[in-house]
Amino acid sequence: MQEHGVMRWLQLTYRVPSEPSQKRVWVWRRLQNLGAYALQNSVYLLPHSDEVEKHFRQLANDIHEMGGEASIFSVVALDVEDEQRILKALLDCRNADYNKAVDACARLLSKAVTLVEQQEWNEELHIEFSETLEKVHTSFRTAKRHDVLGSYTAIARASAAEAIALCEQAVRLLQGREFVKTRRLLDMNYEWVYLPKEVDETSSPCEERTQLSDEAESPHLAHS
Repeated sequence: MQEHGVMRWLQLTYRVPSEPSQKRVWVWRRLQNLGAYALQNSVYLLPHSDEVEKHFRQLANDIHEMGGEASIFSVVALDVEDEQRILKALLDCRNADYNKAVDACARLLSKAVTLVEQQEWNEELHIEFSETLEKVHTSFRTAKRHDVLGSYTAIARASAAEAIALCEQAVRLLQGREFVKTRRLLDMNYEWVYLPKEVDETSSPCEERTQLSDEAESPHLAHS
């Protein structure tokens, strides 16, 4: 994503016919799924990579087929502070998706501590933990599918994968009612158990950024 110390960005600029409105909504949702930064109306940015270029080219082609116009530019920032602000917004958005999986696992592991202390496990708990794990897996897969930031989100992505693996191991031990081994596992990984914090499931940095995008000021960028 960087070349000779200069970070390159891809900028997609487009115009879609006003009617039917479903076309505009479809393009907007596609860009949200990619986690693109709304520079201003119909102007979106992502760090340059082959994957991002592939997605932007496909989207530009789709826009042309629906009777619109689309252009893709390679740009660099002239203001480092602007660039860091945008990159932070992108990372906050994607990392929040991975952190939700980590927090869900931490809450599950915290409950596992209580079950070990009580020496308790039954079919109802088995169903509850299995459903929670399935939701976490779905959330993680969705986050990975929408993540085009590569190495920038590697730490958050790896942390979520590690937390999920630990949850799976704990659940397998509980299913076998191996409470001693479960306790040992949880003690060895206490930093995951006591990690949970309150998470607002109704909003995310992505949604907040999207809602404010129409009022955003354009940073200083130069085409390359």
